[in-house]
Amino acid sequence: MASIRRSLFASCLLFLPSAFGAPAPGMTVTVEKTVEITSSKRYCWYSTIHRFSTGEILVTMRMSPDELHPEGEFSAYCLSGDGGQTWSQRYTMGAGANVDAAYTQGSPPDGTLLSLGAGYGAPIAYPPGQAQEFHVTLTRYSRGGLESTQIRDAVLRLRAPVKAEPMMLFDLGTRDTSKLETAPDITPFGAIIDGLDGGLLSTAYCTAEKDGRQQALMIRSTDNGRTWDECGVIAGLAVAEKPTTWMGDEGPSETAVVRLADKRLYAIFRTGGNALLGQTWSSDDGRTWTRPVPIGFKGVDPHLRRLSNGMLVCTTGRPGPVTLYFNADGRGENWSHATEVFAGRSTCYSDVIELEPGKLLVVYDSTPYGPHQIPYSDRGARNTICAAFIAYQ
Repeated sequence: MASIRRSLFASCLLFLPSAFGAPAPGMTVTVEKTVEITSSKRYCWYSTIHRFSTGEILVTMRMSPDELHPEGEFSAYCLSGDGGQTWSQRYTMGAGANVDAAYTQGSPPDGTLLSLGAGYGAPIAYPPGQAQEFHVTLTRYSRGGLESTQIRDAVLRLRAPVKAEPMMLFDLGTRDTSKLETAPDITPFGAIIDGLDGGLLSTAYCTAEKDGRQQALMIRSTDNGRTWDECGVIAGLAVAEKPTTWMGDEGPSETAVVRLADKRLYAIFRTGGNALLGQTWSSDDGRTWTRPVPIGFKGVDPHLRRLSNGMLVCTTGRPGPVTLYFNADGRGENWSHATEVFAGRSTCYSDVIELEPGKLLVVYDSTPYGPHQIPYSDRGARNTICAAFIAYQ
């Protein structure tokens, strides 16, 4: 599962789904101006976006190759204090600003944001010799992104062991000169949201050691992120169950979750690089979930937000452009208004926040050489992180 992001990494050809419910009456969506956040002649891709309660916006990006190599992780972030109009320089980090992590959704009143995880295979088995309990990286941003603290021994405990994946530098087809030969196939990914009991909930995906079942999991913390325990299976696909009538061969992986107005949880998850997204609901705060069903359109790395008017919004892409979708009923049952945000070459990993009622900000990357490093011979090319302002009414 470590190389799933590379599946069908190509130009985003126009693809807009036809399986939709009725659109919101009279609603119009407009892609307004786009601004450049940052760019690099090296790797600069896979962005996420978040907002502090004090108003500052934080956009993260991966600055290293897309590979299974925790010791080589390199990430960065930029800040905006004027609603996304202008952006700071890149502030570089090792772990802590990587797309392969779970981030606080919403804007906690204490002015902090959490990031759980540090990239593919980054959890470390602790104690050694087992594959069910791990140390993970927890990063806490504060002061509008000007301060960050990080611990490397937050705890993640699972109900069953996970597989180990070989370390791999994908471009060289070998592992690096490292003492690490394998990494556990477990990755926190998506959103961190409030549980109904006062704790925190988040999502992760893994491959089970016993039967190779690929699973999206719900995890829970009661100590503000220092310790996480598996509390439910959002969706799973065993090797013996392939192929399904609609789910991709990867099975459930990258997951987005949001709290609905009726207090249920709603989750969307990736199933392949050219496969339908799945969706499911929980009425008991993530312990059990309805049988997954297809959402009606394909994509990777879905991101969900519940807007101030109760509607839901989702960003995803591949195959096809970076695309924004709306759910007017606020329940995830009917999606409409597929809006193309960017159709150039991109990872199609994107994210969205609400700036104010009727205004959204979508971030994405432009990568002219796809998954490859920009060659030295092309001195004008660069990878770019962009932000598109979206209006709807």
